[in-house]
Amino acid sequence: MAQTVTDIYFVYAVLLAALGTYLIRAVPFLLSARKEKSSKNHPQINLFFQLMGPSMIAALLVTSIEFPNSEDYFQILNYLIGFTGVGASYWLWKNPGICVLAGVISFSVSQLFFI
Repeated sequence: MAQTVTDIYFVYAVLLAALGTYLIRAVPFLLSARKEKSSKNHPQINLFFQLMGPSMIAALLVTSIEFPNSEDYFQILNYLIGFTGVGASYWLWKNPGICVLAGVISFSVSQLFFI
């Protein structure tokens, strides 16, 4: 089976998207580990690097969500339940990883009931 030019470009596009996604998530953590050693006197820099990773994930989330139709109230309810799960877990544990898991679990469980 012969590959066409568009198949090769598709593979390149997927590889570039994967590399970009990896770099978006990895670079803040790599830089924060290096800067943490040298920035004991600058708490603003530490705060910036602590917030960079979750901010990137939030930006990716916002750009990937479609605006739901105004008639699809159950989907809006699913979003609200997911955001409530994130807010409640942040209030309890203040851990971004647990917040993401709680949001995914609460959104998924709400879809079982409100499809």
